[in-house]
Amino acid sequence: MAQTDRSQTTAPDSAPAQDDEWRLRYHVGDLVHYTEWTAEFAAVENLYAQYRYGEYGHDVVIERRTEVE
Repeated sequence: MAQTDRSQTTAPDSAPAQDDEWRLRYHVGDLVHYTEWTAEFAAVENLYAQYRYGEYGHDVVIERRTEVE
C-alpha cells in the first residue's frame, strides 16, 4: 500500500481532502510515465498496487498536488 500524508483528514481511514489531486509516476525501462491528475485517490492507489508488483514498471511513486488558496 502507498504511504501518504493523511494528517489533514478528520478520520484515519477516510479519503484525502477533495482539494488534493493525485497521479502515478512510474518507469518502464528508461522512460518515465505519468497518469493524469485525479481527485480519486483510490483509483491511483489501485494502479500503484498493480504497477508496484507487476513485472514491467519500477520506481512507482504516488505524487500529490494541493490547491493553495
